[in-house]
Amino acid sequence: MIMNRHPRLRAPAVMAIGGTVIAAAVVIGQGWAAAVPVEVVTIAAAIGYYLLGGRGGDLGALIGHRADERQESIRVRARSLAAQVAGLAALIGYVIELARGGAVWPFELFVAALAGSFLAGLVIYRTRGAGPANGPDGEHEQRSQLIS
Repeated sequence: MIMNRHPRLRAPAVMAIGGTVIAAAVVIGQGWAAAVPVEVVTIAAAIGYYLLGGRGGDLGALIGHRADERQESIRVRARSLAAQVAGLAALIGYVIELARGGAVWPFELFVAALAGSFLAGLVIYRTRGAGPANGPDGEHEQRSQLIS
């Protein structure tokens, strides 16, 4: 309910919650001394996101959840780039660990998740009619030409 009234708080809240979960995992695995810097960075990042969300311009609009269509297009392209870089990093890590004879299952998990989500996205968005050609023969483009 609060996030609907104050969309500027959404990104900092997600950052704070996610960072605190990571800090809790660090406490369990490595102790308090290692977790304190993680939580300090989390708090600083949440404050930074809050301050950036209040600024004008594209970045402030994206973080503050008040973006227009052009800015949403920037967000989609940025997510696409992030997914491509993550996939490439997972693939490179997989090849390196395979050559070293180490544990490759974490990299297999990431590659499988990225490939599976990509294929699911193709199926979901294609069946919903997203894309330049909404039919098997590009009916949308043909209708657009008739109307113009």
